[in-house]
Amino acid sequence: MDKNTEFIELLDEQGEEIKFKVITYFEIEKIKGEYVVVTPAIEESDEAFVLKIVKDEDGSENLITIEDEEEFSLVEEAYNLLMEEE
Repeated sequence: MDKNTEFIELLDEQGEEIKFKVITYFEIEKIKGEYVVVTPAIEESDEAFVLKIVKDEDGSENLITIEDEEEFSLVEEAYNLLMEEE
């Protein structure tokens, strides 16, 4: 994912595209993970989503939710440190 990407479109459960504003992109070398934090672009929202960037066998990037609680804790900690720096 281009680190300067401002907006992305994701599919919801009904297969409809929803536009999201990219808040930040970051990597965690310790766990070799890339992540993006997004919020809905259409409406004012305090809600944000953290998604992991994974590459499939073709090299295409996919965004997935983080299921592992330990990984999520590391990502949350890294995000909070980033926000403190800004």
